[in-house]
Amino acid sequence: MSQEIHRKTVAELASLVAARQVSPREVLDAFLARIESENPRLNAFVTLCAERARREADALGDDIARGRLRGPLHGIPIAVKDLTDTAGIRTTYGSSLFREHVPENDAEPVRRLRAAGAVVVGKANTHEFACGTTTNNPHYGATHNPWRAGHVPGGSSGGSAAAVAGGLVPLATGSDTGGSIRLPSALCGCVGIKPTHGRVSLAGTFPMAASCDHVGPIARTARDCALALAEMSAYDPADPWSRRFPPEDWTRFFGRGLRDFRVAIAPDFRPVPLAPTAESAVERTVRALRDLGARIVAVELPDGARVLAEGGMVIIGETYAEHAERLAHHRDAYGADVRGQLEFAAHLSAADLARAQHVREEMARAVDEIVRTRADALLLPAVAIEAPPIAEETVVVGGETIPVMTALAGFTVLHNLTRLPTVSVPVGLGAGGLPVGVQVTTGYGEDALALAIADRLEEALWPQAERWPA
Repeated sequence: MSQEIHRKTVAELASLVAARQVSPREVLDAFLARIESENPRLNAFVTLCAERARREADALGDDIARGRLRGPLHGIPIAVKDLTDTAGIRTTYGSSLFREHVPENDAEPVRRLRAAGAVVVGKANTHEFACGTTTNNPHYGATHNPWRAGHVPGGSSGGSAAAVAGGLVPLATGSDTGGSIRLPSALCGCVGIKPTHGRVSLAGTFPMAASCDHVGPIARTARDCALALAEMSAYDPADPWSRRFPPEDWTRFFGRGLRDFRVAIAPDFRPVPLAPTAESAVERTVRALRDLGARIVAVELPDGARVLAEGGMVIIGETYAEHAERLAHHRDAYGADVRGQLEFAAHLSAADLARAQHVREEMARAVDEIVRTRADALLLPAVAIEAPPIAEETVVVGGETIPVMTALAGFTVLHNLTRLPTVSVPVGLGAGGLPVGVQVTTGYGEDALALAIADRLEEALWPQAERWPA
């Protein structure tokens, strides 16, 4: 059993634990063995708390002996992105400035996951302060893609996605300000959801651009993401962005067909050039949706170049506001790429930022109109390319040379501006042998529908049993 544990989903593991077919300690030890063997080449974890996790797993085993389950994640090992606070566990935010920082309290989503029985095994590497798309961290090292060493896992939640894809944990948390859950999920062959803004508390996660920040899960399947999101979601008065949502049945759409559902596509939306392998992934997904009974609707989205320009200004402007004082006193403590972004943002004017916010609202309204009146969901590529090599700073796509950061985040920024729930789902391997994915967006608060559509797509296009790096 121990040799198979790391290939099982969260739902499968939870069922085995509840049935007493495997103990929380056995599950944990199997994953700790994977971490010991695989993390040296992946660098997915920057901090481990193995002994603490063993004590917690033993306590969870005692609970089972007494006939008590704490929740649906009882005994499930998890990784927490190193941007999110964990009580008593070092949390660096990917920065040298917080190398020895140990929070006193868990962030609210972590507290809720623990209350549901999850066991934190460590902190997953992140791009410095989450300000990037590669997880090439100058202070804690680059994380490698489990599918191919020397290639990026995406970012900024690259450590989380690499840990899940590599079988080091079955579940991890991430955060997403410009694509940081969705693009590493796509590049590593995982499922990741950026929930509706305000559904999961941001309190205790280091802010990048709070009006665009989201915290959510990364797992091997959409069903596992639904299990985790059900526990992470709650109104939190400590987070000014938190919103109240009606009680949710997260599985109400699972198992249903897609007949009579309308899925919008936007063939002309090209914020960055799309590589043929990504184009093929979208075409393959559209065929699968039709086969599942969905009706495809072609729509127009706001100009892609404008989305990137104005949306990027919103994000980097808010990020600079968070870092301005710290940067002034500790400039050399920042890595070169993040320092460059912030120093660029320092020269933005109030007029620039006001205009960008107005454009953002126009874009958000346009997309909201589509998923409220013309379609039930919107399908877009998740990433324009397969995972590039770690050392690359630019890539050539469609005959254009563009920065790696732009190529990776080109299709994800839009939905941080809209605040709508968006799932990245893997749909197979590209021409280069690395995972490719698409993103599914639904209306405000319709996270469960987005996950259900993702569930049908992963089942049709890339079954769980095949989704393992060689």
